[in-house]
Amino acid sequence: MWDELIPSDPYLRTTHLIYLCLGAFITLFGLVSLIIKERLFMSEAMVAILIGVLIGPVVGKVIDPSSLFGSSLHSISLEFSRIIIGIQCMACGVDLPGNYVFREWISIAILLGPVMISMWLISALGVYVIFGLGVWDCLIIAACMTPTDPVLANSIVKGKFAEMHIPLNVRLILSAESGANDGLGTPFLFLAVYLLRHPNEPAYAVGQWTYKVLIYQVLLAVVIGTVVAYLAQIALKTAVRREFIDKESILSFSIALAVNANVDLLPLYVSLITIVQLFIEGLASLIGSDDILASFVAGNVLTWDLWFNQKVSSTQFQEVIDALLNLTFFVFVGATAPWSSFNAAEHGLEIWKLLLFALWMLTLRRVPIVLALQRWIPALKNQREAFFAGWFGPIGAGAIFYAHLAVVYLEYPEEKILPIVYFIVVSSVLVHGGSVALFNLSLTRTQTSVYANWENMRQQPDNGVEGGMQLHQANSLEFRKSVDNEGSSIIDVLVNAPATMKAALVRLKDANQTLAEADAACQGEGSRSRKGSIASASESVPTIPEERKPMDREIAFGSLPHRSVASLPKADASAPKADASSKLEEGVEQKSLPQV
Repeated sequence: MWDELIPSDPYLRTTHLIYLCLGAFITLFGLVSLIIKERLFMSEAMVAILIGVLIGPVVGKVIDPSSLFGSSLHSISLEFSRIIIGIQCMACGVDLPGNYVFREWISIAILLGPVMISMWLISALGVYVIFGLGVWDCLIIAACMTPTDPVLANSIVKGKFAEMHIPLNVRLILSAESGANDGLGTPFLFLAVYLLRHPNEPAYAVGQWTYKVLIYQVLLAVVIGTVVAYLAQIALKTAVRREFIDKESILSFSIALAVNANVDLLPLYVSLITIVQLFIEGLASLIGSDDILASFVAGNVLTWDLWFNQKVSSTQFQEVIDALLNLTFFVFVGATAPWSSFNAAEHGLEIWKLLLFALWMLTLRRVPIVLALQRWIPALKNQREAFFAGWFGPIGAGAIFYAHLAVVYLEYPEEKILPIVYFIVVSSVLVHGGSVALFNLSLTRTQTSVYANWENMRQQPDNGVEGGMQLHQANSLEFRKSVDNEGSSIIDVLVNAPATMKAALVRLKDANQTLAEADAACQGEGSRSRKGSIASASESVPTIPEERKPMDREIAFGSLPHRSVASLPKADASAPKADASSKLEEGVEQKSLPQV
């Protein structure tokens, strides 16, 4: 009698069971999240993967994604990770202060250039030494694990503990790097694939890679992200100014439910980030461009003039994304990881090899190169910050995305790549998520003067609609002044140097001319009224040669007090020279004169 109410389709029942398990886990985690993060020092991803293992086919057998999705599991994993990475990269761009990417372009260029290439090659060398695969296979597998993960990175550099113990400049550079290099993992992957497909024609392979990947995917993604975000910002500003917005039609987005409702249009601004990201992701994916990189670029363009930052400063957008999507994704990872393949000897995989490779990746992949290049990374002030940044280069959702991309799009054998990538992801989640508290003993938190006001703006509470907007605007102006006054780079100094030198020369010329006129006036007045006094006083004044320049005369007389001739005491003509000299000493303060 209950058949019409309870579905008999096993697919629907499993789906409803997934809803129940996810809802229960997220609710319970939210109730004790502070204890887990601040006392147990466990990241959200660690707990989520453990829950995925418990309800997955390995332990609880509550959910079996392989039987549920069948052959579509790889495509679903690819698109799920695509959405998570895209939103997180967009959030990384939005969360950075203004034009941070251009202001710290040297540090970001080093991290995306030499550091990223070194991580790729070191990872490939580890695969070659431990698993004995071919060179091109090693480069393909290593390319998946080269980018740092924005999901795990934000779980490390966000939160109360991170704000108390991790310097702001370190948190910003890690967030910027993780958002940018996830989109730049594509060139490494496709270069190895093209070289594998054309082993006898390396020049042809590199040519295909140059115009198909570097130009069409990377450069086009930058253009798409810039144009779409710029147009979206203009449209939003116009709609807000002319009051064209119907807020109620936008509030259906679930992500808007967790933002501060005291500010009138905050849900709209937060929803716009999701809308723009999904539009960019769909557009770039349809035309074959790099949608991940386009999302990060769009996030930076949206907040370029700090207008959008003011609107979302109290929404804690990044934390909302982490709470709603990342927990779900890592539960999915725990349930779908190929646990049985970790010890598949027929494919050359053994658990000791995977453990050895995990140790290789955690210690050699990133730490040595970041420490070696620390002096050329201005965002990292010392070796301790460089070690922290080198250690916390986590491997997560980005690696899973590129591994499934290789399987689905490039038809790479899944038994070669998925077990290695998933094992390293789980190892990174456990090790990086649990070791952040250890750095409390060696890393002290200091605010960078340029971005201190930015962090204060992000943490200020709202005082209603009017007070909140005024506070954000004042803090934004303070941030701009701080950046302009304290954050000027070497390039700014070099640009302003000619004008500064010209002004200094003009002031020096005027000072020399004034000094020459004063000397002439003193000599003329003295010859008429106090010839005897000046004659006696000249015995204690060093003689300046005629060939010396006015600047030398300025140095010679620079220590004389500034008194007019009229203020000097009048000399008695009938007094001896000694009396005249003593009276002059009474009127003029005696100071040591430099030797000429």
